[in-house]
Order: sequence, then C-alpha cells, then structure tokens
Amino acid sequence: MTSRGAGIPYSEVIDLEQSPERTIVELPGLGALGGYRYLHAHAPRPPSRHRTLLVLAMPVRGAFSFDLDGDVHEVRPGRLIRIPPGRTYTTGLAAEPRGALIWLIARVLTGPDTTARALRLLAEPAGALIADAEQVSAPLQQALTLATAERDWIGDALLSHAVATGVLAAARAFTSGDRSPSWPHQRVARVLAWIEEHVDEPITAADLAAVAGLSTTRFYDAFRAATGTSPKDHLLRRKTELARDWLRRDPAVKVTTVAHALGFSTPQRFATVFRRYQGVSPSACREP
Repeated sequence: MTSRGAGIPYSEVIDLEQSPERTIVELPGLGALGGYRYLHAHAPRPPSRHRTLLVLAMPVRGAFSFDLDGDVHEVRPGRLIRIPPGRTYTTGLAAEPRGALIWLIARVLTGPDTTARALRLLAEPAGALIADAEQVSAPLQQALTLATAERDWIGDALLSHAVATGVLAAARAFTSGDRSPSWPHQRVARVLAWIEEHVDEPITAADLAAVAGLSTTRFYDAFRAATGTSPKDHLLRRKTELARDWLRRDPAVKVTTVAHALGFSTPQRFATVFRRYQGVSPSACREP
C-alpha cells in the first residue's frame, strides 16, 4: 500500500528561522529545540517528511491537531506526540491554532549511549504515537529556557542534561504500558462534554463551575491545569471551529446567521474572534 504522504519529498533541513512568536535553538550534533506561542491563528504549515529526523511535540496551551499520513491526531496539554522518520506530517488543519507548543527535532543517533538508544526507540515506526507527557514537560521547558539564556560551559552541560532527561522521559512514557492520559481530571472532562452539548448557548464561568461542582476559583485552576488554557479560550476556540465547519459545509448560510446561532452579540465581534482563532475572516474560510 502506498502512503498518502509518499509524494512529499524528504528534507533533513531544520528551519531555524526565529520570530516574535517562534523560538528555535540549534542543538549541535542533535537537531533543534523550539517553542511556538501563537497569539493568533496562523496558516497551516506545509507538509514535511524526514528520512532521519524524529519529531517530538508537546502542547503547553491549547489543543493542536497533527495530520500524519492523512490520519488526524488531536493532542492536548499533558500529552506528547512522536512522529517517526518517514511519516508525512503537518500541524493545523484549517489553521495552526492559537496556543503554545514545545517541540524537539532530533537526529536518530547510532551511538551506544542512553540518549541515542532512547531516540532509536522513539523512532520505531510501530507502536503508539501519543503518550502522557507528565514527566517530559518540565525538562523540555527547562531546556528551552536554558537554550535561550546566555550560556557558558556549565549552561551548555545543563542544557544537554535537560534535553537528555526529556528524551529519556519520553522513551519511558512510550514503554511504560500505561498510556492513558493523566490530563482529564474527572470534573473537567465532565465540563468539556457539557460544553460540546451547549456550545451554541450563552455560557458563563459560573455555569461551568456549577457543572464541575467546584467554586469558580478552584474550577478555573483545575481547568487550566487539565487543558493548559482558560475556559473562555477553550469555548471561543470550539465556537470558531464549529463555525468554520458550518460555513464550509453550507455555502448558502449567512455569516450573521452562524454568528447569532453560536451566541455572538454582533457579526463584528464574531468576525474578530473568528480571525483570531482561525487566521482568516469567516467569509475567506469558505475559499478552497
């Protein structure tokens, strides 16, 4: 069977271009470590495929969708996705969403040391692609902080240690035999399901806290710990995703109809929020 991504050429070049929302640091001999912090949605990145590079990606704020050879995987904060060499991938379907993401692109090394062995394990084509990132998050975030600070030989050693710790923790996450997500706190999971059923209604923080059975303050803290974002951010993201799908599915529906149906006070408010999360205007999202 031919892979759906077979037509994408291989590239072993790592894009190191920086921007105010994109921090990337080269790791000599290994690859690159990077972080996105998108305040607004961006156009989706073109598909990529590597022959010898492994990709690890971990959302910090907001959910990200990864298309791997035509199969879509949604990854939330607290979860980690691995993209083995040879797989064609892109982030974002209609757009790269507003949110924050840390990633590591690493060459699959051949040496006998433990980091090289862990990278080879993570690069295996078979097996689960998503695992719990609970033990991976702290070392990779520390590595990104160290990589962007002024460094001396001590800082370089700490950076290498943090990256190695993150890689080993990722390998452990995929071999522990327990890949059930730790993020969905029961009460927050209940709220997420409730939002899906009431997303077209006016919803307040008090409503969500009541569904969770928590005080507003405790609910807000639990929600952010579980999802990496605020209830308002999650709700607006879901509203604009549903609006995008509706506008594409029904060419005859008016933007104002969609805006009012999803609880926006005015079409102007809807257009502003839609562009922030989807990267284009409501009308433009219908264009092929």
